[in-house]
Amino acid sequence: MTHVNAPPRSPGRYYLRPGEHSHNALRRPPEGTRDGRALRMLRLILLVIGIPCAGYFCYTLGDQYVYQAYENWVFDQQIAGHRNVSFADFIREQTPFGFVLGKAAPKPVVHPPTRAARTEPEQPAAPAPPPEGALLGRIEVKRLNLSAMVRQGVDAKMLSVAVGHVPSTALAGQIGNFAVAAHRDTLFRGLKDIRKGDLVTFQSKTGAYTYQVLATKIVKPSDVSVLRADGGGLIPELAGSGSPERLLTMITCYPFYYVGAAPKRFIVQARLAPDQEDDAAQTANKGETK
Repeated sequence: MTHVNAPPRSPGRYYLRPGEHSHNALRRPPEGTRDGRALRMLRLILLVIGIPCAGYFCYTLGDQYVYQAYENWVFDQQIAGHRNVSFADFIREQTPFGFVLGKAAPKPVVHPPTRAARTEPEQPAAPAPPPEGALLGRIEVKRLNLSAMVRQGVDAKMLSVAVGHVPSTALAGQIGNFAVAAHRDTLFRGLKDIRKGDLVTFQSKTGAYTYQVLATKIVKPSDVSVLRADGGGLIPELAGSGSPERLLTMITCYPFYYVGAAPKRFIVQARLAPDQEDDAAQTANKGETK
């Protein structure tokens, strides 16, 4: 039998071994060469960097999701009159792992104390500002599917898990400007689609307040006029009116898809619905405490 001599192989070129059928085989550098070792080292470096980054990202989102879910549940329990609920109760009722903790004791319902009639009118005391971190309520924009818990304070730790109330501004329903802030890439992401006429509801322990969006604006971080009691004149209909208003200002960073520290701020201003003015005057001065 006559054997046909194979053509000479070019030096440095990678040839298929018996059993290899990948069309990309010729593109791979030979094993043991400098290019092959460099490629394996690059893959290892990317893997070492990528796994912690992905883990931190998942932890951040998970922490915020669990925090918001738990705080929403606690808030609903408090409105229903249940006090002293714990995270274990949340696990029992809201997750499939409640059987691990066993059954909980019945929740006592705390009813507000009744006051005896007084012959002399009682002068309402000015509400004390809520302590740092106090739970104030829940803010919602149903059209945008936006719902988040609001706490007192706007430091970095607070804004990482909740919407923060600017302490120097009024509380919900009070005369003045109720200003809140949150990150553009988490809880206030939906504000990119806000529009004039949208309704924003704030549910507190003392009542619910509905605001109607009247204006939006992009400002520099140094422009803090929007925190004034009159909203800084952002709403044209109210400029120069001279009458006290109950406003809501929502603040987040802008642009929404900017990578890194955003250079501007996106402002949404709304006014309390006229049909709620009387109710707000009766309930807002009760204060918002944890």
